[in-house]
Amino acid sequence: MAQRSPRQSFFSKSSVSNSDSASSEPKSRNGNLSKSQPRRRSRRSTPPPPQPQPVPRRDRSREPRQKVDPSRLESFDPLVSQLRQQPSRRPKSRQSASQPGKRPSQKATLTSVLPFLKPTVSKPQRSRRPPMDRVATISPSPIPNQPVKRIRKKRRVSPMVYATRLLILGIGIGVISGTILSILNALGRSSAEANQTVNLTLEQQQNPNSHPSNTQVQPLQLTQEATDLKTAILALAQDSPTLKPGVFLVDLDTGNYVDIAGETPLPAASTIKVPILVSFFQAVDEGRIRLDEILTMEEKHIAKGSGELQDKPIGSKFTALETATLMITNSDNTATNMIIERLGGIETLNQEFLSWQLKQTQMQNILPDLEGTNKTTSKDLVTLMAEINQGKLVSMKSRDFLLRIMQQTRNRSLLPSGLGEGAFIAHKTGNIDTVSGDIGLVDMPNGKRYLVGVLVQREEDNPQAEELIRQISSTIYQYFDSSTNPVPNSEPSTDDPNEVQNQDNQQ
Repeated sequence: MAQRSPRQSFFSKSSVSNSDSASSEPKSRNGNLSKSQPRRRSRRSTPPPPQPQPVPRRDRSREPRQKVDPSRLESFDPLVSQLRQQPSRRPKSRQSASQPGKRPSQKATLTSVLPFLKPTVSKPQRSRRPPMDRVATISPSPIPNQPVKRIRKKRRVSPMVYATRLLILGIGIGVISGTILSILNALGRSSAEANQTVNLTLEQQQNPNSHPSNTQVQPLQLTQEATDLKTAILALAQDSPTLKPGVFLVDLDTGNYVDIAGETPLPAASTIKVPILVSFFQAVDEGRIRLDEILTMEEKHIAKGSGELQDKPIGSKFTALETATLMITNSDNTATNMIIERLGGIETLNQEFLSWQLKQTQMQNILPDLEGTNKTTSKDLVTLMAEINQGKLVSMKSRDFLLRIMQQTRNRSLLPSGLGEGAFIAHKTGNIDTVSGDIGLVDMPNGKRYLVGVLVQREEDNPQAEELIRQISSTIYQYFDSSTNPVPNSEPSTDDPNEVQNQDNQQ
């Protein structure tokens, strides 16, 4: 026996219900209502609340509307009410019935079968509450005109970054520490030297005749005496028996020397300005004096004799380097007195001279010392210049300053006049009535370098003393320059004769 499909059973029931409703229609009009009539009328008396009409799935505005017979609608009222009473089943998927492969819902089937039924609008489904973890992550909407606080997460720094930072920090601390230690070391050396000078001063005050055990200058290294050159110099001095020369010569390349009364104390005249200049640059190296420091000329500094500052108004200002330069180049006595005061006075200078192993060099008066109380020897002056040449007393920079200043000495009538062409000399002259002298460092064209100091004691400003110094200078130059053998020049060679006269009358 063949089974009926659900659709066929549905239409069979529909036809039966329609026939029953048609047979009962006259009774409903005459007042004999069936049992189902009151339930239908009560449902109509309380109609359901209006629901929003859903958007139709297709546009039926252009399709012709079918006119439904009211009697036909009344015949289907029991069926409709029965369908409405059945509980609606929620579809398992939210996809529309039009999708292929999906079974259409019951309402969609009724709408397609009974086109005259009005589609019912389903109630909107309540949205499911999101889980608590999602609610916590939802950030509130920012309030207008209020800054939004952003929480930044701390990034984890790797150990390599920490190690690199510590390395850089350690290097920086090491550099700073090294700089501080170098500064403290320099300050310590300066303080140690100052303490040594103070201790030396106290020892000398207690025992003036004693020599310091820890000296800054080593004795001049001498090899052998050049006897043939010494004999030639003594022959020149025999022609003027009234003159008493003191000569000391040393060859800086070989150490050969000539000593003729080199340790006999004689009036220093302006040659005393050479150790004063050395003391000045030593103070510059120690930071006690600056080259651009301003010195003021006072009335107590003004001295007669050589120099131009004595004609300047009181209160004139000069830098320390300018004052020291005028002390040598012009042999300015006023500038010398300004430098002596700036270095601490005569007693301080004498203590420094003694520490340099200048045994016979002492000052008694400021300049001009016309009586010749300031004493020195030719050997002391040569020894001092030898130490300057080796850079032992002053720095190399100060040595260059010192020799450059001595090369600019204007009086060139003594040792320079006996040199050949192309020779250079850094020297300082000194002349008073009782003595004439010159001390210099000579560089010859053949590369020979030697030091010579000549002090000639005389009577009543005898001009033969200057002539003897020129002859001694020429003889020494010929001895060291065997290739040229220049002829000694007995005439004074100077660009300004009046300046030579001023140099002779200085101090």
